[in-house]
Amino acid sequence: MYVKVRVPATSANLGPGFDVAGLAVTLYNTFTFELIDEGLEILGCPEQFANRDNMTFQAFDEAAKKIGLDYKGVRIVTSGDVPYTRGLGSSSTCIVAGIVGAYAFKDRYEQRREILNLATKIEGHPDNVAPAIFGGMTVSVMEDDYQVTTLSLPVKHDYRFVALIPPFTLSTKKARAVLPDTLDRKDAIANVSHLALMVASIINGYDHGLKLGFKDRFHQPYRGKLIKNFFPIMETLEKDERVLGAYLSGAGPTIMALIRADDTKGVVRIKEELGDLIEGWRVEKLELDTRGYTCDFL
Repeated sequence: MYVKVRVPATSANLGPGFDVAGLAVTLYNTFTFELIDEGLEILGCPEQFANRDNMTFQAFDEAAKKIGLDYKGVRIVTSGDVPYTRGLGSSSTCIVAGIVGAYAFKDRYEQRREILNLATKIEGHPDNVAPAIFGGMTVSVMEDDYQVTTLSLPVKHDYRFVALIPPFTLSTKKARAVLPDTLDRKDAIANVSHLALMVASIINGYDHGLKLGFKDRFHQPYRGKLIKNFFPIMETLEKDERVLGAYLSGAGPTIMALIRADDTKGVVRIKEELGDLIEGWRVEKLELDTRGYTCDFL
């Protein structure tokens, strides 16, 4: 028996929602699991990752121990379109898939709340794994024991997400290392108010509140210095009245711009406005994934 798990890419933080907010989009990684007589086989990924340090295998193994899945060996085949270390949750797709793969062999693959807690424990925070599990746009609170409360936001309007994906990577470790240890009170208040405005605007369909709501003072001013052309790109997107907002996706370096679904020429316009600032960048027009991971038996 084969277990096939498909997991959507995610875009985390959404500006001021650092380690709290995230959404799932229509890019996917697919993982197939098969129990074998012995050993570990990992296909479809670079050779240096095809070993026991592989993130998908480690999540599978930890989940197997948790639920009492006794196995001698496993074959994992990976494929997909989510770029690695670009701020689109590639590591979360691996973690969620590994857990779901193990749970599926015990017919427990729909225990999403339990899967969320374990995925958060492995990842360290829920902002990426929550939307990968539940789909849509989510906000999460993590307690000290990795117990997570997650709610999905009812998104009133039909949006599209324009992902500006650079040809270079940025490690999460490096992106976290530049963050300040403390935040001024005025900046903390600003971030709380911006997050509240962003969430309320999404729920109520108040598009005019999104450009301000996506603004951040905690991580983007610092991480932006690590990303070529980040600040002029953001300034250009700010001036476009039909761009509802823009933010650094996850730890970066991908930048996400939000437009309405009826802005059919939005991608072309954005590419023309940015011009040489995004030379060599990949531009993807994505929709909100509302399902989260899917699991099938083959």
